[in-house]
Amino acid sequence: MSDVSAPRRWTDPGFLQSQGLLLILAGLMIFFSLKSPFFWATSNLLNVAASSTVLAIMAAPQTFLIVSGGFDVSVGATIAISTVSLGLLLAAGVPMAAAIVVVLFIGLAVGAANATLVVLLRVNPLIATLGTMSIFTGLAHFLSSGQTEVVRNDFLRWITKTQVGPVSVLVFMFIGVYAISIVLERTTVLGRWFYAIGGNAEAARLAGLPIRRVQYSLYIASGLSASVGGVLLTGILQSASPRVGDTFLLSVVTAVILGGASLTGGRGSIIGTLLAVAILGVLQNGFSLLLLPSSVQTIALGIALIVAVVFDGMLRRIERRP
Repeated sequence: MSDVSAPRRWTDPGFLQSQGLLLILAGLMIFFSLKSPFFWATSNLLNVAASSTVLAIMAAPQTFLIVSGGFDVSVGATIAISTVSLGLLLAAGVPMAAAIVVVLFIGLAVGAANATLVVLLRVNPLIATLGTMSIFTGLAHFLSSGQTEVVRNDFLRWITKTQVGPVSVLVFMFIGVYAISIVLERTTVLGRWFYAIGGNAEAARLAGLPIRRVQYSLYIASGLSASVGGVLLTGILQSASPRVGDTFLLSVVTAVILGGASLTGGRGSIIGTLLAVAILGVLQNGFSLLLLPSSVQTIALGIALIVAVVFDGMLRRIERRP
């Protein structure tokens, strides 16, 4: 008897998505290696991973949020208010540990505000988080007077510049976040709840799933991850700027959607997001090696996001076929 399931595999959305991402990543790596002899250097590849850490840390909870049917466009603003607040606190002589606690609390507060608007008050996620994005972006510019503050701090320098052998501490953070996320997604009840809620919220409610509690937690996790990103960026750049988060919204959303998450919820994966983060990291690194301006990277991000959304629509049409 012939295997009638084999042809179906080639139209399976998950299979198409993962194979497509691997092909794109391989193609980009081959292209940039042909253009620059330094691309395959171990130090350069480790730099790709280290420079992608902030994006990776924020993309993981955003993946679960979008899978569950939510959306958060305030991550860039949360980075901005976090890094500005950290710079001001350190300049005022606040101890480093206390300053970081305050900044993390700010991220939690932004996430809680988003969760309250979306989960409790039933405001559309895009509208709610656009509102908080505007508020906290404006607040970051107001507190800093629109200026960049130089930040010199030994702990921030240590956590972002220290290496274990040739490997940056940031790379270990990257690995740790995704190891935990993969375990959460694949081996826990909570991970299954994300997909159930995003796939059919009404069925999940009838099944007794704690929908509000799960969604509330995911918005808080998104805000917290952005504040962690703000702390790390302050150390990496040795400065606090209200504009530092401007490109991260586009990068985070692109990574998650390119990685296979559907804007309608119910579909996506941490592995897909990981591959997408790698693709964006290779793009950024390759553009730097070729001495291309940052504007080219922004254009490429926009194109990648459009392609990802179009591909998502195609996959949803495939899923609806009998």
